[in-house]
Amino acid sequence: MDTPWQLQMLLQMLISWTLAANGHHKFVMLPKVVGGYSIAIEEVPFQISVRRRAMHEKAYGLGLICGGALISQRVACSAAHCYAVNNTYNPVRYYDPSMFVVVAGSTLIDQADRHTKEYLLQQIIAHKAYNASTLENDIALLFLNGYVSWRSRAVRAIPLSTKVLTEGTTCLINGWGKVTMVGKSASLQQAPVPILNKILCRAIYMLPVSQLCAGFMQGGIDACQGDSGGPLICDGQLAGIISWGVGCADPGFPGVYTNVSHYVDWIRTMNATLDYSKYWVMDSADLTSGAQRTWWLALAFLLIVIDCCGF
Repeated sequence: MDTPWQLQMLLQMLISWTLAANGHHKFVMLPKVVGGYSIAIEEVPFQISVRRRAMHEKAYGLGLICGGALISQRVACSAAHCYAVNNTYNPVRYYDPSMFVVVAGSTLIDQADRHTKEYLLQQIIAHKAYNASTLENDIALLFLNGYVSWRSRAVRAIPLSTKVLTEGTTCLINGWGKVTMVGKSASLQQAPVPILNKILCRAIYMLPVSQLCAGFMQGGIDACQGDSGGPLICDGQLAGIISWGVGCADPGFPGVYTNVSHYVDWIRTMNATLDYSKYWVMDSADLTSGAQRTWWLALAFLLIVIDCCGF
């Protein structure tokens, strides 16, 4: 028999009080798919990975820091904490956008194919009220220095959710982050998580209306390190942004997400300030054709071999 949420809330409050009594006054916030299954990018074509450019350019597949979701042909939605300089408060400082590269259209984190697209970042627009201590207003828009074509079925935008989610709604989370506390996945992972009762979430974490929690009170399924910024998908819409949690899939501590419906007006306002016709000249070659560049190099090598050997 299922445990009523009221009893779950009482049990969770007892756990929290016990932790506090033993000196655990602060939760350890981990950017947080554990307990999931592999999927193809065509099933979630809006999913992107954000990587540290210096590491990514050394070896394809390195440098993953966060996920995100395409919401237009030049804008992706992610979590502000992914781009904030550590230990900066009031105001929070952010890393230069040129330090990152966005990869779309790939199922595998360490292998490009003909669908893979790469983009440099032109601008990071983090919420001005982002709180680095509580991770409230943990949302950022990524303005790409390139135009995303919808010709590929592996790259598409996802619509924004504008409605309040009801308790029990089954949603989906994606990412290439940790699948256990020690190992990441090279293949894109997905897992279902239910939206939990607001009162229960507030009892566990004291969340504001701009955040929500989802998952299983018994643990076992959750987002984890490397998944931050990725989408919480409900009814085919972007309903949440993976933000934080206590551990990964730990009993009694569901995942916390930025509530996208609370920020729809902010997203639209910020998007309206962007000039889609302007592109910056960056300090290296345009990466929008990174995957294609690999294919052309391979083809060029093959042609040289054919020419040399007289095939």
